[in-house]
Amino acid sequence: MNSYIKNLIPKITSTKIYKNYQLLREAFLDIDKYRKYSATISQNKNRSMSESELIFYYHKIEKGLSLPKTRLKFGYEAVEHLTVILENYVGKYGWEKVAIVALNTLKAYVKYNENNGVELNHLGNRILKLESSLRLNNMQGGIVEIKKEDIEKNRIDFKSFAYSRYSIRNFADQEVDLSIIEEAVLIAQKSPSVCNRQSSRVYVYSDKEIQNEILKHQNGNRGFGHLADKIIIVTSKLDHFIGHGERNQSYIDGGMYSMSLIYALHSLGIGTCPLNLALTNNAEKKLKEVARIDNSEVLMMMIAVGHLPTNLNVAASIRREVSEVLKII
Repeated sequence: MNSYIKNLIPKITSTKIYKNYQLLREAFLDIDKYRKYSATISQNKNRSMSESELIFYYHKIEKGLSLPKTRLKFGYEAVEHLTVILENYVGKYGWEKVAIVALNTLKAYVKYNENNGVELNHLGNRILKLESSLRLNNMQGGIVEIKKEDIEKNRIDFKSFAYSRYSIRNFADQEVDLSIIEEAVLIAQKSPSVCNRQSSRVYVYSDKEIQNEILKHQNGNRGFGHLADKIIIVTSKLDHFIGHGERNQSYIDGGMYSMSLIYALHSLGIGTCPLNLALTNNAEKKLKEVARIDNSEVLMMMIAVGHLPTNLNVAASIRREVSEVLKII
């Protein structure tokens, strides 16, 4: 019967049908993953979701306070909502960095309005009550005043820096100290993210056996992957996103973070080679098991990391002309 059907349907048609089936299957699995792990329809918010909600609302206030002409009592409903969720969060989890920054942002909001003649006694009293349970508050929140000269004095020749970066496929036999990775991650933390939610996470693998198992799940490292001293995987937490409009936001935030991390490592004299993780859902699941990554996180990129040898060959990787890329409308 199967052979009869095969003979009946032209090979080119059957191939097309199968490819369409594969595409639809992966798309539905992606939808199910986002539905399951994002904050879109979750009835029970975990701590990570609650943190993300705090950041979402306090960043709305930060943005409003940073405008050239900030309206008095702007976004008051959002401010009241932030106060409620902060009270609930502190009651459930206690004080930690995100909660303290949310508190300081609320204080900055009240102070701005009071300095301009608008009293917010009810909100101020709730904030004072919250703060009374906090022993130490040495964190920033709200806005920071900077000067143009502060930005200009840190200008660098970024074009030369960017053009000096290559994907490295030949590493020196030398250990990359974890303190260098930590410094690079600290730099990458400055990457923009939607509402400053900072969903990106970084996994570093030093053990050679685990590295070898991980590299088996990535097709582009043949012939050099084993030379890397460290293997990094960048992910993005789906529970930091909500709604159908944010279904692809993890890739945007995670992609920017990955590039920042690569540039940060380059600035510290470390060679990197970004390795794509364009995988099927089944392959992604297998890699996560080996790499000990939770299913609620989306894989962004694998990065081979190592010290630079004295001399090495790199791919020329000629770039497109600006005229091919730039569209001025």
